[in-house]
Amino acid sequence: MKKLILSLFLCSFITTIYSQIPKEKLLNDYDILVTELKTYHQGLYQYVEKSVIDQKIDSIRKTIESSNKIEFFKKVNALIALTNEGHTEAELPFWAQIKFGLSKSFIPIKIKFSDKKAIITKYFAKDNPGLNFGDQLLSINGRTIEQIMQKLRPYIVTDGFNETSFYEWISWNFPLYYTMAYGKEKKFKIEVKEFNSEKVKTLTLKGRNILKQKDKKNTLNTIIIKNEFDYYSISDSVFYLSIPNFYSLDDFETFYEKVFKIIKEKNTKHLIIDVQNNIGGEEGNENLLASYLFKEAFQKYESVIIPIAAYDNFKKSKSAIADAWALSNNIPHRGKFTLMSDYFSEFGYKKPKQELVYTGKVYVLTSGVTFSGGAEFASMLKMTNRAVFIGEETGGAYEGNVSGESGDIKLPKTKIKVSIPIVHFKMDVHPEIRGRGVMPDYNVSQDWEDIIKGKNSKLEFALKLIEKNTR
Repeated sequence: MKKLILSLFLCSFITTIYSQIPKEKLLNDYDILVTELKTYHQGLYQYVEKSVIDQKIDSIRKTIESSNKIEFFKKVNALIALTNEGHTEAELPFWAQIKFGLSKSFIPIKIKFSDKKAIITKYFAKDNPGLNFGDQLLSINGRTIEQIMQKLRPYIVTDGFNETSFYEWISWNFPLYYTMAYGKEKKFKIEVKEFNSEKVKTLTLKGRNILKQKDKKNTLNTIIIKNEFDYYSISDSVFYLSIPNFYSLDDFETFYEKVFKIIKEKNTKHLIIDVQNNIGGEEGNENLLASYLFKEAFQKYESVIIPIAAYDNFKKSKSAIADAWALSNNIPHRGKFTLMSDYFSEFGYKKPKQELVYTGKVYVLTSGVTFSGGAEFASMLKMTNRAVFIGEETGGAYEGNVSGESGDIKLPKTKIKVSIPIVHFKMDVHPEIRGRGVMPDYNVSQDWEDIIKGKNSKLEFALKLIEKNTR
């Protein structure tokens, strides 16, 4: 009896998820979200003229018809993509996510892009039809990778007009994005090409439950670059330091002090800092790392502001009081002392000992994953010409971001939740081309062969550059 009741409940719930919602209800949800974005999102009009953005908002609205939550979710993603701010997020209701994920309509692969080529790194099933780790994915069900990427672009939120993070975000969950864009498909006829071969193979894959995409029984071996805190001497004069994020260490202060003591003892001449996988973290941790590279503090932010509509609720918080938020020309600004490179937020870190501040050459490795605080760290070194940059355009904008505190809104009919960041961190830079990340001095991507071999292409390039310049 319990199983029967559960089955009836699930059938009823599934029907609810995929049932048609009247157009007027969806328009109401959409209009509410537009109002919230215009009221609270500091970045909505920062890169594109207001008239252009408003026209695009209206264009999306005109495409809304009676549909289910999944279809409307696409409209929501297309809308928030107009913010040009990667911290803005939309989320389906929990049970809608579960139902959507249970559908056996997801292509069972994981990919990694190399120079816009889709390289297969995992296959999530036992019945391998002939895929190999490192095969290049050319097409799915008659659609080329280029066509698929063009279809997905409106649904992916990036900072400004970033050219690298789009491919990184797609790589993280390609099966989900593909199904969102093209709907349920039970079979996938794919074309692939092996490395160092012009031969094209045609294979058919069965759709798979996305919740099973994480199992470890896949038939392809995968090799990936380590994504962890690491440090070691490469030679008598070269030291490598990997900082994959600014949030997961229990004690950043002790870690940095330990590392830079070793760097001093080694009399390091060339320091390579790897932030390829650094998606950011808590404010203050990136500043502390930067403080080990500068004898004097400098202005990091031009300003840090929030919308006036959020100020009344925000100004009474402990952090707002500590950071000396105040109104200036009816715009809430954070205190000037918090705009500096040696501001450590609520952590209260001590400044590094002067004898541990590194003054040698610095090389920073970046990618499209380098985002938020990771990108801010890169921005600080770029704006001061403190480092040589090797890799790809950072995923986070050179000019800063809208992040920090967020306001969550749940749309009344669809229950879709949207997280709207409210704090605009404006870096003290004025680039000629706006809305792009930190550009490398040497453009190096993870090439196809190095993906297969698990090599760090950017580190290899940095070592060759150092060797060349020290002959």
